[in-house]
Order: sequence, then C-alpha cells, then structure tokens
Amino acid sequence: MIGRVVRVLSHSEFEAEVEDVAVGDIVLCGNLLAIVASIHHEEPEYAKYLGELDREEIKLYMPDVSEGRKIARCITLCDVNLEEPKRAPKIGEELKIVNDETLRRIHYSNGEFRIPYLIPLIDRCRRDLSLVRSLLLRLMDVVPEERELLEIILAEIEYSRMKGVEMR
Repeated sequence: MIGRVVRVLSHSEFEAEVEDVAVGDIVLCGNLLAIVASIHHEEPEYAKYLGELDREEIKLYMPDVSEGRKIARCITLCDVNLEEPKRAPKIGEELKIVNDETLRRIHYSNGEFRIPYLIPLIDRCRRDLSLVRSLLLRLMDVVPEERELLEIILAEIEYSRMKGVEMR
C-alpha cells in the first residue's frame, strides 16, 4: 500500500495521502485503475492559526504532526475490466502501485490489446499532454508487441499538439 483516499473530488477524480509516488504512476484503488495527475504538499490544518514561533516549537516536539501530508490527485481511467467506472472510490480505500504484469493483463482482454480510456484522458489533459505521453511510454515498455501502434498514437498526439502551436 502506498496511500489512502482522503478526498473524492468527482466520480472520476480523487485525492490520496501518499508516501512514494510520482506523477504518471498508475495506481489501483479497489477495482479502479487511476493515474497520478499531480502531487502537492498540504500543510496541517492547525498551521493556519499559528505564528512562526509556535510552528517551530511544534516541529521540535512533534515533528511527525508538523510535516503535513503529501497529497496525490488521481484521475480514474477505468475499472480492471476496462469498462467505465461505475463508482467513485471510498474515503480510506487503499492505493497500490500497479506492477507491469498486472498492467499488461488489464490491457489484454479476450486476447486483444485495448485502451478504451485513452480518448477521454486526452480530452481531460488537453493543456498538458505529458500525462498521456508518460502513460503511452509505460505501455510501450509493458506491451512491447504493441509498441508500433503506441508509437503511432503518440506521434499523432504530438503532431496535433504541434499543429495547435502558432509559429511567429
């Protein structure tokens, strides 16, 4: 376990208190497959009401309380059957990093390679496609026999991105 859900933002987005994750990591929350979209540090609630000297004193005597928490915002991609998620995660539900073998197994349903969540993810990440890029690069490593297809998809995404940039 690398974390627990602390906030449900919508049916397709949630936040989890995490330990060791990076943006672009694929995680499993129950039967939901999600991708870490961003990470931020959240100060403890009491910190808003204290002066700098009080904070230093708390750090001295209770360092674990004073550090705050590392929060990851996650976008739900699909469930483990590659279907649209029918539920949101529950507060307190555990988060686990998806290993290569599991990721490969999930994307091969009925012996056929599928990524049905890719178009909705691209739509959500229009401004910053680096998340989609990191997902496709990970899939290239995990499913090398589909590398050519994934490279074509990635090239098309990059082309569309470049086409939208104005040259001066």
